[in-house]
Amino acid sequence: MNLKALGEKIGFDEHEYRELAELFLETGMADFHRLKGAIDMGDVQQAARSAHTIKGAAGNLGIMNIHDMVKRIELAVVENRLDSVVGDMDLLKGSFDALSRVLNLDNRAKLMLYSPDDPANQ
Repeated sequence: MNLKALGEKIGFDEHEYRELAELFLETGMADFHRLKGAIDMGDVQQAARSAHTIKGAAGNLGIMNIHDMVKRIELAVVENRLDSVVGDMDLLKGSFDALSRVLNLDNRAKLMLYSPDDPANQ
């Protein structure tokens, strides 16, 4: 996942996009848990709202793999086919985990490049 390229597509630099992606990850995971809970409880309205929220945020950030996956989930939920979304929910969780790794790995790489002794960092 190229954060710089994704940011440029929507008019942000890499740092700004990273902040948005981190916020998406945080709120998206909360929405994921609401979605999963609603599906488990058979609450079609809440599941549809949560799926729609994740889908919209992912689309706005250009994270199309998550957008497309949640679009399928949302359609199944609206059609009251809650039992058919198990596989996509697992994939969605994996996609959030992958995004988390990308954001964390990129942060760690930048930290490793930072040296307080480097005059450029003073």
